Amino acid sequence: MTFYIKVDNNRLGEVKFKTFGCGAAIAVSSIVSEIAKELGGLPKNKLHCSNLGAGALHKAIKNYQKKLENKRK
Repeated sequence: MTFYIKVDNNRLGEVKFKTFGCGAAIAVSSIVSEIAKELGGLPKNKLHCSNLGAGALHKAIKNYQKKLENKRK
């Protein structure tokens, strides 16, 4: 699961993703990319997929922040 972000005026302007995995992982990626507030539930054996989506988006944002810091140096 990989997220690609574009930032406009310190806000997420565009979020895209590439996910390989089960239907739940792909659905979570889609919802995370739309910055949805809720998923509406997942089977217990697929709850880890929601953490994957949040973690991948968090990494994409951290990567952007790191690139921004490097430009300022």
